[in-house]
Amino acid sequence: MLYKSQKRIVIIGPAGTGKTTIAKIISKKLNIKLIPEQARIICSQLGYKSIYQIQNPNNFRFLVLNSQIKLEEKHKEFLSDRSAIDCWVHWLRWSAASAKTDETERYYLQAYKQALKYSQIIYVPLIIKPRNDGFRWNNKDYQLQLHRLFLATLDSWQLMPRTYFIQSKNIKDRIKEIISFINN
Repeated sequence: MLYKSQKRIVIIGPAGTGKTTIAKIISKKLNIKLIPEQARIICSQLGYKSIYQIQNPNNFRFLVLNSQIKLEEKHKEFLSDRSAIDCWVHWLRWSAASAKTDETERYYLQAYKQALKYSQIIYVPLIIKPRNDGFRWNNKDYQLQLHRLFLATLDSWQLMPRTYFIQSKNIKDRIKEIISFINN
């Protein structure tokens, strides 16, 4: 259930588009708890330097989704650098074809149920050239695949009315856009 008076804000989009930078600035400006990207944290906890080393990707994706949900449920208000939406998009791209049907359905329901609790969704599209961080793929074709999956998910989950699509390339202008969207 969505609580409109609460700020449950997520920043989503393909890798390397500036989400983490934006999330850190916005959380400080709003004085709201920042939930960091869980995939990086869990990778580090498991002793991996990048996603390419993960031995059981489906299990890893469940760990990330469950950690994301646990942290979001711990706080009434938050700004999150990634979300259950991101988890579902990555599941679609990497796990849906190889996973058992019941696993995919369980993953879908967990992610969908959580996504309905977001008050505002900030989508950071492929406006700037993705930065290679050594953690994830960021080639253009892959980024476009993720972009299409994000759009399809937002549409099918009926989240478009809560979603703001960043227009600017400049970080200062991006921050102004987001603050205006959140305050309206």
